[in-house]
Amino acid sequence: WVVVGVVRVIGNAGFAYVPYEYFTHTAGNVDRASQAQIVTTDHDAATVDALSKELEAAFENAGIQVTQTQTVAWIREQNEFYFQIIVVLLLIMSVMIAAVGALGLAGTMSINVLERTREIGVMRAIGASNRSVRNIVLTEGVLIGLISWGVGALIAFPLGRLMSDGVGFAFFQMPLSYAFAYDGIVLWLVIVLVLSAVASMWPARNAARLTVRETLAYE
Repeated sequence: WVVVGVVRVIGNAGFAYVPYEYFTHTAGNVDRASQAQIVTTDHDAATVDALSKELEAAFENAGIQVTQTQTVAWIREQNEFYFQIIVVLLLIMSVMIAAVGALGLAGTMSINVLERTREIGVMRAIGASNRSVRNIVLTEGVLIGLISWGVGALIAFPLGRLMSDGVGFAFFQMPLSYAFAYDGIVLWLVIVLVLSAVASMWPARNAARLTVRETLAYE
């Protein structure tokens, strides 16, 4: 046989397209079939479902038992359902990681404010306003979040590729076609900036409330 092409399908069942006449004579299954694949000219769901029911009724009227009827849309829905479960689990993990990161940033900025109490006092002594001190802490927190986003964006592509291959082999015994979501990177940039600002708000407020006397007397 001469291989004229390779078909990539989702699933772990191995099969090949071969000439019907040659295969049936070789396997001794002339005029027999265990599966029929039909392609319609119209691919909308209503047409496909109606034709599927008509064919099933026609086979049964002809005395041919039909054990199962599947449409491409049905198979796609089943696959999407399984992937939606995975996506929801990953989103839950992402939310938990983001929450832990925000709490960690808030703790880091609070410690940073305590360590720089005298520095803040000097700034207040030379005329720095509450707003200026608060903006400095907020800017540092947002900058830390931005750096974290940049590092995460750099490792997102190779890590996502590995996860895509892992899920594909786990469910379908083959790697999935990987597509990097650039809009997701932009979305997470917005989320990181918002979380960084919120996490830094309380430490920035505490820093702005420090008086010159309190900061210079701090040990």
